[in-house]
Amino acid sequence: MDPGAVRGTAPALNSEPPQGANVSLTRLRTERLKRLQHTMRAGGMAVCVFFHPANIRYATGASMMDVFCAGISTRYCVVPAIGDPVLFEWEMGVPYSSKIVRDVRVAGWWQFTGTRRVETADRMAAEIRDVLSELGVAGEEVGVDRLDIAGLLALQRAGLRVVDASPVTDAAREVKTPEEVNVMRFNGVIGTEMMGEFEAAIAEGIAEYELFARLSDSLLRRRGEVIFSRLVASGQNTNPWGSEAHDKLVKNGDLVAVDTDAVGYEGYLIDFSRTFLCGAAPPSIEAYRVAHDCLLSMRAALRPGLSFREYAASVPAIPEKYLPLRYDLMVHGAGLEDEGPVIYHQGQGDNPEGEYIQENMALCLECYIGTVGGACGVKLEDQLLVTTGGSELLCSYPYDSRLLGAGP
Repeated sequence: MDPGAVRGTAPALNSEPPQGANVSLTRLRTERLKRLQHTMRAGGMAVCVFFHPANIRYATGASMMDVFCAGISTRYCVVPAIGDPVLFEWEMGVPYSSKIVRDVRVAGWWQFTGTRRVETADRMAAEIRDVLSELGVAGEEVGVDRLDIAGLLALQRAGLRVVDASPVTDAAREVKTPEEVNVMRFNGVIGTEMMGEFEAAIAEGIAEYELFARLSDSLLRRRGEVIFSRLVASGQNTNPWGSEAHDKLVKNGDLVAVDTDAVGYEGYLIDFSRTFLCGAAPPSIEAYRVAHDCLLSMRAALRPGLSFREYAASVPAIPEKYLPLRYDLMVHGAGLEDEGPVIYHQGQGDNPEGEYIQENMALCLECYIGTVGGACGVKLEDQLLVTTGGSELLCSYPYDSRLLGAGP
């Protein structure tokens, strides 16, 4: 590492897991890099350059301003199929990331630099090219995940043969390592506590924004990181699904729906949905019963070894009157973000016959039930881990039994 790359010293990072988390951060980072590099070698990819925050974190364990970096490339890393990654870090973050990553250098900045854009992007590309030579992979194809046009053109001017990195990153991240499973189980506990505080706050007169604030506060107090959507809706705002929190006040008799969409401890997703009733309960709500039964049938059919197509065909169809507004997919993966695999309802999209559900995939089962022009809708979602015998719920918060006609 360039001795001039480090700006002073930084205080020790808070590397101790929270109370109750059976997690080794060293093991988490080691297992992920080992899996990624094994997948790279299996795919014939000698080296990757990652600009996407989730891939940087997966490969190096270092995270710095990930929300900001989701839109602006201020940090990136070079990952060889054999050997240690080289992290190019935001200058002010170098002292911190150096406590996790062995080789940390100052990253270039080319976006929003006006007439200097080409010069600064070329400097970034030249530094990456030099690292490839240091690692002995100069001339090899370089897997890149996500980059703006100015950066891509700079890499090409530098002579790099850029290819898509997603076949190896997707394959590595879809199946969780043992320590990732431990982190996700701990985040399931956080998610359950978040949802409990959210439900307890539902009352006549509270605004959707205030309910969202309760959800976010609950996450942050438990060492979560951020909620990346504001999917809290009540009453008419629940139909169709997709309305984010507004200043609408909740009324007695409203359904209140929420999708956590949270980045929890160590960056792992907490992603499940519930719909609750404010006030007195009707005998039951048909849409709620349909959504509930839909999720239970999806979970009952899930097991490792099924192709995506076989799995979709084994799940009972949603009643026809609800099809126009059904969720845009049936299953998606969860890890350091919403990720693969993606499985569609039968007839909704193509599900490959040659791709299979695997043990230790973390999946979210999605269901939205509502009719076009209806007064409300129901959003339910469960997050689970695929196990040898089927599945394990990661977030076990109960459904609203009142809406199933089961009493208070």
